[in-house]
This record gives sequence, structure tokens and C-alpha cells, in this order.
Amino acid sequence: MKKKNKLGNWLLILLGFELVLMLFCLFFAREMILEQILFLMLGLFASLVLSDLLLTWTILISFGLGIIFLVAGIVYIPGYQALILLFSFPILIGILSQIRYHLFKEVAKVQNQEEEAYATYRSLITTSGGQTGEKIQALLIHWSHEELFFQVQPREYNRTLNQIRYLISLHLNENEKLYYVSDGSFLILTNGTQRNLQDFYQTQLKGQLEGLVFKGEDGNQAIQFQTGYLEVDSINRTKFHRYKEMISNLKRQLETDIIVEY
Repeated sequence: MKKKNKLGNWLLILLGFELVLMLFCLFFAREMILEQILFLMLGLFASLVLSDLLLTWTILISFGLGIIFLVAGIVYIPGYQALILLFSFPILIGILSQIRYHLFKEVAKVQNQEEEAYATYRSLITTSGGQTGEKIQALLIHWSHEELFFQVQPREYNRTLNQIRYLISLHLNENEKLYYVSDGSFLILTNGTQRNLQDFYQTQLKGQLEGLVFKGEDGNQAIQFQTGYLEVDSINRTKFHRYKEMISNLKRQLETDIIVEY
């Protein structure tokens, strides 16, 4: 599913949640409508100014404080209204955090190109014909722990992601195609034999990529990468005839590419 569909789904969930909540308050707890409007305003403000990590803490703290007030204090409202007050704000923050997450992913300058990568790989497989000596090279470069960086500072994450794409594309030959295929992962495809993509990464590209820094609130942070490499030739062409098998193999290689901590 595309990210834009996920964003739209979460927006519908937010609309449905607020609609059901307001209708319930209108018919059964009118005195709580003002509190729900206040919760919505606070939730929108928090999702705009807080990081994902702080939003998670907001959910935990609001839920914890709600339990303390409802259990330790004297509650003069019915039990079902107390439960609504207890759960509505944490649920709202959770929905807004998902909307915020997919919104930042969608507005990133580097857009998902997996459909284009699929089409290119299919074309390469078709034209190669499995002839002896012909091969397709696939190199997957993944920004390690990219999700943690995104949670800390989404705007800087997008800037760094764009730098990575630019740096990789700067060193590619004419017949080497670059695609952004998932969160923090770049795929290079080629049927050219002028150079080995794995050797090219190790000798030329790796050092330059790891020279990039993530400019966080606490200063510059080094970033690291994992890779997977595959050659599809007349021997294994049947096994990796489909894009799905090829990309799955590369992603499994990422799990075995050990990262050395600085």
C-alpha cells in the first residue's frame, strides 16, 4: 500500500473517531463536549511541535495521570464518562502521531519508486533472455537505524535522505538506474558489466556516504549503511525471475551485514 493511501486512511480514522465521540457526547454527555474540543486542540498543537518520541511520552503520561485522578480522587461523573475522559486523549494523540508520521514521509523530496524499480527489473529480466555471459546487477543500500533518526527530527531526516540520493546518483554510470524503494533503502539496477557494483560501493561510495552527518538538536551524528548485492545470470535467473524474490534476497542480506558502532 502506498504511503498516500495510509495517510488518507488515518485521516478518515481521525474524522470517524471525532465524529463518533462528538455524537456520543451530544446525546449522552453534553457537559463533556468542551473537554473533547480542548483535547482536539491540544492534540493538534502537540502533533505540530513535539517529536514522535515526545508524543509517545505524552500518551503514556496523559493515560497515567488520568488513572491517578480517577482512582485517587473523588469522581462525580458516571463511570462511562470517566472512561471516555481517560481514553479519548491518548487515542487521539496516537491517531495524530500516525497522521504526522505518514505526512512527513509523503512530503519528503525523496519519494518511493518501488513501482518504477519493479518495471525496470522486469524489463531487464525480459531483455536479458538468460543468455550465457549476460547478467543483471542489483545493489541495495540501506541507511541503518533510519527510523530512529526520523522520530528524532523528521525535517532533518528528509534533508539527509535527499543528500544520500544525490551522492549516490552523482557516481552512477549512464546504464545504472537508482530507485528509492522503501524507508531508507536505495536500489541500483543495471545489466552493464563495465564494473562490479559491490566493488564500486566498497572502494568509492561507502566512505563518502558515511562522511555524511545528521544534524540533530544535540549536534552532528554519524550515519551508517548496510548493503545487499545480487547478480542474476543464466544460472539463477529462474530463481530470481520476479522482483519480489530479488528484493527479498537483498533485504535478508541487510540482516547479516553487521554494523560496527563508532
